[in-house]
Amino acid sequence: GIDFICRSSFGEERSTISSTSSYLVPSSSILEKSTHMMVSGSWDATVKLWSVSISAGEAVSINREPLAELFDADSSIVSVSATEVNGNGVAICAGCDDGSLVVWMCHDDGKKEVIHKQAAKRGGGACSAVKWVSTQGFGEPKLFVGFETGKLVSYVLTNGAIRPMSKIMLGSAVRCITATDDLVLAGCADGSLQLILVDYDGNLDAASRKWNSVNGNKSPSITCVSIAEDKELHNTRQYICATGHDDGSVVLSKMKEI
Repeated sequence: GIDFICRSSFGEERSTISSTSSYLVPSSSILEKSTHMMVSGSWDATVKLWSVSISAGEAVSINREPLAELFDADSSIVSVSATEVNGNGVAICAGCDDGSLVVWMCHDDGKKEVIHKQAAKRGGGACSAVKWVSTQGFGEPKLFVGFETGKLVSYVLTNGAIRPMSKIMLGSAVRCITATDDLVLAGCADGSLQLILVDYDGNLDAASRKWNSVNGNKSPSITCVSIAEDKELHNTRQYICATGHDDGSVVLSKMKEI
């Protein structure tokens, strides 16, 4: 799994990442010009943090050496997600092939710690999709986690700890997740796309909206999903949704609030 996050404080004087301390320390390091951070998870159960720079001409540069390496997972990494936590650092989550879940906090002072580790359960299936949503100062960061069993779980990060909020069953293995402040889109193995509303506290609405065949009658499994709000509409909310499928096809859809 791979995830990118934008450095919200890019261009400001701040602590930056140095490979000598494995994480955030005040220095004139390579990250002074970086615009993003990338998190990657591997089959050898390691998670790595990288420095990424995207120029105005859209050229992408990734530093060869990882800025941090995390070794606390007990199984191959299937999915990763990261988010900046205001005034604290970066929270990183990894979902594993055996169904376990690990969350780290990488603090601005260089400290790295596991703040949540959920053991695998017999018959629980892989932890196939994870997604952070940061509210940028309004409410607590939310974490959504999907499993091959079809279970979708929500958590919040509060006072440096992960707190479970709610869980629902979607009826098909969850393959991918994207989310905004108040909704989750889950792509499933049966080819369906499911929309779940989320309240301010991070609780999932049990009544999901399901589109059974996003890509026609063949309904191939959805392997990735992304969503962007259409800012041109002012009186109602409309989203552009992109889904990728296991047959190599891509579908663009519009979703409009009614």
